[in-house]
Amino acid sequence: MIKINNLDEAAGVIASAMSAGQHLGVQGLATKAALGRSCVYDDIIDVSALCGIVDYQPEELILTLRAGTPMDEVEAVVAAAGQMLAFEVPDFSTILNSSGPGTIGGVIGANLSGPRRLTAGAARDYLLGFAAVSGRGEAFKSGGKVMKNVTGYDLSKLICGSFGTLAIVDEITIKTLPRPETAVSLLFACDDLSSAIAGIAHVFASPHEPGAAAILPAVIAEKTGVGMNAPFVVVIRIEGIAVSVADRAGHILAGGVGQHSTDKAKIDATQTAALWQAIRDVELLANMEGDIWKLSCPPSSAPAIIAVLEDRFDMQFFADWAGGLLWISGPSRAEFGLALRAALATNGGGFAQIFRASGASGGSGEAGDADISPFQPLSPAHYALHKRVKAAFDPLAVLNFGRMHNGI
Repeated sequence: MIKINNLDEAAGVIASAMSAGQHLGVQGLATKAALGRSCVYDDIIDVSALCGIVDYQPEELILTLRAGTPMDEVEAVVAAAGQMLAFEVPDFSTILNSSGPGTIGGVIGANLSGPRRLTAGAARDYLLGFAAVSGRGEAFKSGGKVMKNVTGYDLSKLICGSFGTLAIVDEITIKTLPRPETAVSLLFACDDLSSAIAGIAHVFASPHEPGAAAILPAVIAEKTGVGMNAPFVVVIRIEGIAVSVADRAGHILAGGVGQHSTDKAKIDATQTAALWQAIRDVELLANMEGDIWKLSCPPSSAPAIIAVLEDRFDMQFFADWAGGLLWISGPSRAEFGLALRAALATNGGGFAQIFRASGASGGSGEAGDADISPFQPLSPAHYALHKRVKAAFDPLAVLNFGRMHNGI
């Protein structure tokens, strides 16, 4: 384990690894070590010492901090100023059996976003700039402290979701937003997944600005205490100042979800916070046996995908992002993973990732990696593009080689 304190030290370590032909892993608090392919490295670069708030200007909605800063500290700092990270950072410690939510660098590296992504955007949309050292051992910076910074390439979008395969990041600048004064959730009973998705579309077509939408099958809804004696429950979150939330919630309740539901209810801010935390952190599937998959797909495709899988396998699921994000717990077998990706491919396409692997299907097990790639397999053209990007930043494959895809 090689612990570094700054980017100069990182550059030195990378230069030595290049000379020795070594592959190095990169980790902070290792809370997301289970995500991606299992790889064996010559050594590990520990970046957890790159922590601390560098500059915070709440009046400007700008936060600059080091990449190894724990998320607990980040959330506490912005909350004290009445602000938040708009992309609603999830804490996957329950389903990944890790020590906590990890660091801001890990969140950016994995481009993790919660339920508010549907309306507010992803983590990458709030990354204004960063300082880093590439796999060449070369220091570079991207972006700045304003949203409209168009000089050069938009490397912030590239570095988000790269899982440490391109560079070691230190100083990060993020845009913050004011925290909503309050929030409520509206519940609507639906007979099937298709009508639930159509009902959400009806609400989002209204002028009442819902902020998040999830769909809970009855067995999942009952566990959260929001069951409505119906096959599915649609959950719509409304946020903002109290008077606005009350007015908008009243209009949406009066209008319902089109012709798709008659039973409806409202839960208060305390219940809303608990429910959406469980949705955000995938706690609703935490006690399920088998693997947990994360699927991004067109909402209209979700019913067909689920129908194919439910017909063949014992599984549980729920949907976030108005049906565009499916969290699925299924058998820990390669057969299930292959069927899942086949269903996705024949119903609009998308991205399927093994998020928690417990056996033969992939993820953290070496045997599984040979069967099912944890990340969505790349087409030949996309694989070639990834190879070129990796070569541009890390030609000798020093950093996290093979973490995302074999040979990259």
